[in-house]
Amino acid sequence: MKISATDGASRSPAEVGALLTGPVRPRPVDMTVVDLVDRSVRRHPDAVAVVHPAGALTYRDVDRLADTVAADLHAVGAGRGGFVVLLLDDPVEILVAMLGTMRSGAAFVPFDRAWPAQRQARMLTGLGPAAVLGPHPPPGGSAAPVIGVRIGPGPARARPPATPPRPGDPIYAFFTSGSTGLPKCAVNLHRGLVNRFLSMTERFAADGDVVLQNSAHTFDSSIWQLLWPLTRGATVVIPDRGGILDFDATLAQIHRHGVTMTDFVPSILDLLVERLRGRPQDRHLLASLRQVFIGGEAAKPHTVQAFRRMLPGLRVTNTYGPTEASIGSVFHAVGDADRQAIPLGLPLPNTSVLLLDEHGDPTPPGVVGEIHLAGVCLGAGYHGDAERTAQVFVPNTYAGVPGDLLYRTGDFGWVREDGLLMFSGRRDAQVQIAGVRVDLGEVEHAVTTLPGLRQVKVLVDEAGATAALVCFYSADRGVTEAALREHAGATLPGALVPARFVRLAALPLLANGKVDQERLRRRLTGVGGRTADAGAAYPPESVEARIAGIWTRVLGLSTYDDGFSTLGGTSLGAARLTVEFERAFGVRLDVRDLLRAATIPAQAALVRRGGPLPPPTAAPGVPAGDLRLDDLGPARARRAGDPGAILLVGATGFIGSQVLAALATRGDRPVVCLVRATDDEAARHRVATALAAAGHRRGETCGWSALAGDLTRPQLGLTPRQWRRLHREVGTIVDAGGHVDTLRDYADLRATNVHGLRTLVRLAGTHIRKRLISLSTTTVRGAAGTPLAESFLAPWSTLPADGYSQSKWVGEQLVRVAAEQGVPAAVVRLGEVAPHSRTGHANPRSSLTMLMRLCLRLGVRPPTCLRVDWTPVDVVARMVAALTEPHRPVPPGGVLNAVAPGSVPVADLLSRLRTGSGALPEVPYDRFLDRAADAVGDDETARCLAVLRPRNAAESDPLAGVCHDALVGTDTIRAARLARELGLAWDTGRGREIDTMIDRLVGTPPLSVDRSHLSSATAQ
Repeated sequence: MKISATDGASRSPAEVGALLTGPVRPRPVDMTVVDLVDRSVRRHPDAVAVVHPAGALTYRDVDRLADTVAADLHAVGAGRGGFVVLLLDDPVEILVAMLGTMRSGAAFVPFDRAWPAQRQARMLTGLGPAAVLGPHPPPGGSAAPVIGVRIGPGPARARPPATPPRPGDPIYAFFTSGSTGLPKCAVNLHRGLVNRFLSMTERFAADGDVVLQNSAHTFDSSIWQLLWPLTRGATVVIPDRGGILDFDATLAQIHRHGVTMTDFVPSILDLLVERLRGRPQDRHLLASLRQVFIGGEAAKPHTVQAFRRMLPGLRVTNTYGPTEASIGSVFHAVGDADRQAIPLGLPLPNTSVLLLDEHGDPTPPGVVGEIHLAGVCLGAGYHGDAERTAQVFVPNTYAGVPGDLLYRTGDFGWVREDGLLMFSGRRDAQVQIAGVRVDLGEVEHAVTTLPGLRQVKVLVDEAGATAALVCFYSADRGVTEAALREHAGATLPGALVPARFVRLAALPLLANGKVDQERLRRRLTGVGGRTADAGAAYPPESVEARIAGIWTRVLGLSTYDDGFSTLGGTSLGAARLTVEFERAFGVRLDVRDLLRAATIPAQAALVRRGGPLPPPTAAPGVPAGDLRLDDLGPARARRAGDPGAILLVGATGFIGSQVLAALATRGDRPVVCLVRATDDEAARHRVATALAAAGHRRGETCGWSALAGDLTRPQLGLTPRQWRRLHREVGTIVDAGGHVDTLRDYADLRATNVHGLRTLVRLAGTHIRKRLISLSTTTVRGAAGTPLAESFLAPWSTLPADGYSQSKWVGEQLVRVAAEQGVPAAVVRLGEVAPHSRTGHANPRSSLTMLMRLCLRLGVRPPTCLRVDWTPVDVVARMVAALTEPHRPVPPGGVLNAVAPGSVPVADLLSRLRTGSGALPEVPYDRFLDRAADAVGDDETARCLAVLRPRNAAESDPLAGVCHDALVGTDTIRAARLARELGLAWDTGRGREIDTMIDRLVGTPPLSVDRSHLSSATAQ
C-alpha cells in the first residue's frame, strides 16, 4: 500500500470513523523503566520482589544483583546503543539480567539455547552484541564476551558510572519470524514500555499485587510479567513446574502464593477450562485470581465466558498488539455481552489505531481495513534491516493522528457500531500457532534449502482442536520424509517445524503458475492417513477404539499405526488428550505420561491400569505359535569353493551400515542389501545415504547392491524370480535389521522381529543350506545382571519384561531350532553399542546419545551413578563380518556375547560434555527434568522424556531407563577370543574414543526422527 501525502492530508480519519484514540495522559518526559524500578526499590527495599522455587528475593536483593550485572557489563564496554544477548534458562537469572542490562544503558535480547545452532549463529552475526549473559557461549562461539549471572548471596557492588538510558533509547529486542528465512529483530524503546506499564498501573493496580510469570522468556508477554510488578512494589512468582501445561503445579502455585494476576494464551485457556469442567473441585485453587489477560491469538467466546462463570468476580481482559509496538496496545475488558465475538477493544492511553484500505483511505465503521498503530507505543523497527523497517513503519500524513510514523500491523479489522475494534484476519502469510507468530514464508524458505526439494508450500490445518503446520512438497526420489523432518528440525525452532509432511508428485498450480492453495487445503482432510471410521482399526467398544476416536475428534489425526509425535502430536495436543481421557475414562494422567506412551496401544495400557504405566514387573505370554518352526526338510550344502553372496538385512541402520562397510572392505564376496524401499534405485540411495552418514566415502565401499524388499511380507516382498535367485546365489545371511523400540508391546514388533526372522530362517534352511547370523540383545535375559552364558537360552527360561526384548528372545528360539535342524546359525548379542572408535559416529537414535545431546542443548547435566558397557560399533561390525567367513565355524553354543570388558561411568561421559566456557554444570534431577519438559515441543526432547524416570520414581537412579551395564553377569569368553584372533583392541583407548565422540556430538544438530526408535539396549 502506498500512502500519498496529498491524499492523506486531505482526509480526516476521525470524521470517517477510522480512528480510535486512547486517552491523552501526561508521562514524565525523562523517565525510563530503570527509573520506575529504582523508585520501587527506594520505597519498598525489604518487600518481597520475587518468589522462586529456591526461596525469595527482596527489592534490596534484586537491586544488588542487578547492579552486579550492570558492573560486569560496564567492565566490558556494554552501554547505551548496544545489545546484550540473554542466553539463560533460569527465569530468576533472566529477570536479574534484564534489570542489569537496562541499568548499563544497553538493550537486552532474549535467546533460547534450544534454537538450532545455525539459526543462533546467524542472529548473533546480524545483532553484533556487546556481550552475552549466560553460563556458556552460544553455539559456534561468540566474539562478544560471555558473562555469567550470579543470583546467590554476595557483597554489594556500587552501580557503575554508566550513562543511564534515555526514554528514546532501545530497551529490548525480540526476534520474530520473517518471510525471507531470516528472523526479524524488532527493537522497542523505553518510552513505549513506560507508557504501557503506567497505563497498566492506572487500570489494574488493585489487581496486580502478586503476578504469576508463565510465559517463555522469548515471548514479549514475559516482559510485563517480570518487570511491571517491580515498577510498583508488587511480587513476581516464578513457578516450579514442568511447563505451562503442568496444570497441577500451576494451580497449586496460584493457590499457595495467592496469585492475583496472570495471563494465558487462548489455546492454553481452552485446556484449563476443560480441566476445570472435569474437576470442579479444583476451582477453589484459583480463588485468589482477580485479573487474567488473554492474547496472542483469537480467543473462543464460549471458553472465556465459561471461565468467567466458574470464577465469579474474576476480570478477563483481551489484549492485542504486535511485538513491534511495546507488547500490547489495545485492551478490552470482556463482559457478559461478548458471547458471539470478543473485541480487540480500545487503544491504551497515548496510542491510536487507524484503519486504512488498500489505497490508503480511511475505512468507515463496519468496513474492513488494515490496522495501523500510532503513538508512543511504536518501536524503532528492525535492527540492521532498513528495507523491512521502511515497509511497515510508514510516514504518518493523516490529520489528527499523533506521531510521525504509522506501523502497518498486517492485521485486518473493523470498527463496530459501539466503537470497538474487531479482528478479521491477516494480510500476509503470518499465522498464530499456540500463541507463537509464525511466518509461513520463513518455514518454506528453511525447508527448501534441503537439496532435492522441488516445490514446497506450508499451510495451517485447523481441523483438529489445535492448529498445526502441514508441509506439502515434491522432491527427488532420494529425499525422504525423515530427512526433510530432520533438516527442518536442524534449521528452525521447534514451534516452526511442520507437524506433518505430505509428499506429492507435483504441487497443483493455478493458471498464473502459483501454487493452488485451495486444492491443497481440500487435501488437508486426508493428511493424517486413513480417514476411515476410527473404531474400524480396533475391536468395537475397546479402549483402543475409543482412544482412536478421541485422536480423530480432538487432534484431527486418523491413522493409528504410528506414534503420537510422528503424526504431528505436540505437548499441547497431549494436554488436550489428558482432559479428554479423564472425561472418557475417569483416569488422571500427566502430559509426560502421554508423551512417553505415544501409541494408541500404550495409551490404552495407561487407561486400563488407571494411571501412569509403571515399569513392567511381569511379561505377558507369547503366542505358542510364534515359538514353533516347521521342519525345514532336506537341503544340500553349497559346492566347495563357492561361498555364495551375503544377504545383509538392516544395511541402513547404525550397526548394519558398519557391517556393510566391514564386508565391503574385505571385497571377497558380493553383498546384497535388503532394504525397505519403493524400488531398487531408492533402496540403493538409502544405503548410500547411510554409509555417507556413517563417515564412509563413496569409493571406500564397493561390491554391494541393493534389493527393495520388506521383512514383514511373505518371501520378503520379492517376486518369485527374485526369491529363487536368493535361494541359488546367497550363501550367508546377516540379520542386522528389525524394529528397535523398547516402548512398544510385543504384538507391535512381532511382524518384523519374529515373522521376518522366521522367513530368513526358512531361506537359510531350504534347498541349499546357508549360514545365518542374527543380531540380538543382552536384554533377552529375564532381569538385568542375571547370568547370561554364550549359549542359546532354554525355551523355559524367564521371558524378559519389555516387548522388544521379548521379540528378540523369541527370535533366538527360532535360531536355536534352526541350528538343531542343521542350519549353521549363530546369534550375536549386543549391549549399548558405542560410537565408531575412529570417527566418533554415534547411534543417533540411542537413548544415551539423545540424552547427551539434550544436555548440550540445555547447558546442564543430571546426576547419575550408572555405568554403561562400551563396545565400539566398528569392533562389533568386524566380529560379525568375521563370522561370515566360510572357513570359520559357528561359535560353539551358537552365541557370542559381543560386550567388551570395562564399562564406563555415565557421569564421566556427561562430565566431558562442554561448551566454550567449560564443562556442563550438574544440577539436581528435578531441575534437569523441568528444563527438559519446558523444551518438550522439540521431537528429540520428547523422546528423551519418554525414557527418563519421573521425579517420584522408585528407582535409585533417575537414568535407569536410558541405559544399563550389559557387562554385569555376561559371559564374554568366546567373544574375547574372537576379538584377540582379529587383533581388535576392544578393551583399550576408552578416553580417546570418548573424546572423539564428544567432539563429533557437539557439532551435530538434534535429530527429528520419524518413528520412536528408543532403545535402552541396542539400536540395529
